[in-house]
Amino acid sequence: MHVNLILDEEKRSSSPVSLGLIARLAAIVLFVLGAVWVFSFYSSYHALQGEVRYLDEEWTRTESKYKSATQLRNDLAEREATLVEILGWRDARIEWGHQLEAVQAVMPAVIQLSELHVNHSIAAQAGGTSAMVYEMRFSGQTPAERSELNVIQLLDGLKGPPFVRFIESAVLPSGSFRQDPTDKTARAFNIVCKYIPRPLP
Repeated sequence: MHVNLILDEEKRSSSPVSLGLIARLAAIVLFVLGAVWVFSFYSSYHALQGEVRYLDEEWTRTESKYKSATQLRNDLAEREATLVEILGWRDARIEWGHQLEAVQAVMPAVIQLSELHVNHSIAAQAGGTSAMVYEMRFSGQTPAERSELNVIQLLDGLKGPPFVRFIESAVLPSGSFRQDPTDKTARAFNIVCKYIPRPLP
């Protein structure tokens, strides 16, 4: 016969560690792990904030430099376009001082000029481009004797160097070679020189 003299509340667990201690230790471990996680999260968050601020500052500096570079590139392109246009207009013009000197050089001594006009206009060309077109007209008189030969000599001179690089055609319009109304011993003439179109920018 077995008699149990120990009350239920006095009974001890056979485990050397009580359940209450285990619960307290588990709570402490969970608290420490939570604290470590919070600290790690905060550190990562703080580091990420710092990196974002750094990248924002870098972007601000880079954006400013990019805008400056873009503006400089646009200014350069605009000035280059202006320069091309200026050079195009320069190349489209004709140095009339040289042209008149050349006319004087091929003019037979017996011919006397009375008028000289230079006209210019802008004309559309194939391909949608434009060109400056020049026309030189002059009138004069020559002695009746050998008058035809004198005018032909002048026309031939206007078709040779240096005019061959500039003049497209030099003609005596129909009816323009006639008796000079102011001098019965001379004949009057008109010559029209059309210049090769000079492209515009």
